Amino acid sequence: MGKLNDSLLSGSSGRTGRLVVANVSGTEILRVRPRKRTGQPSAKQLLIQERMKQCYDFILPYKAFASLYFGYRTGMRSSYNQAITNLLNAFKLDFVLNKITPEYSEIMFAMGALLAAVPTGLASPAAGTLKLDWYNNGGGNPPRETDQLMLLYVAEGTRSPVLMENMATRADATVSVTVPPNLIGKKVHAWMTFKSQDLMEVSVSSYIGTVTIT
Repeated sequence: MGKLNDSLLSGSSGRTGRLVVANVSGTEILRVRPRKRTGQPSAKQLLIQERMKQCYDFILPYKAFASLYFGYRTGMRSSYNQAITNLLNAFKLDFVLNKITPEYSEIMFAMGALLAAVPTGLASPAAGTLKLDWYNNGGGNPPRETDQLMLLYVAEGTRSPVLMENMATRADATVSVTVPPNLIGKKVHAWMTFKSQDLMEVSVSSYIGTVTIT
């Protein structure tokens, strides 16, 4: 891949032969189109492709959120690119057993400089509910006390999580949500983050843990 600075092709896109010119966030990129595969993909290649598909399925429900609140653009690496990279690293490949295993504790859905959440409990005290507790570390600072809770949860073995926004404030220190009936009896993984009231910042998301929905 070549990078063109102040080139005669500025502002253009398209291809000539195997050369493709694209403008990515104001930077021109010259790529060579890959040749069409003539043989069948190997088992390793198929597993890598399946991991990419699983990561796309996983991020889809919070893609718009991650595109705004997962880190900061660095060069041509957008927030979305960084979020996908996090998932690719968390979905572990086992080429011996030919399987993919998500390491849920390594998954993040937000990354920012806001005061981090401190989860203290995850339970299912009533049928079809998910209860989350956290420590109010706002310290009496009004802007931090009113930070909004974002909750992400996924049933183990399913491909896509659920994002629930603005569920409570940091000062509330607890929230209980109703989950779909089909999750009863299933093990659920959950994450949380806080977003500022002015929508400008988020904290690094925290993995809370797992609970079996009663």
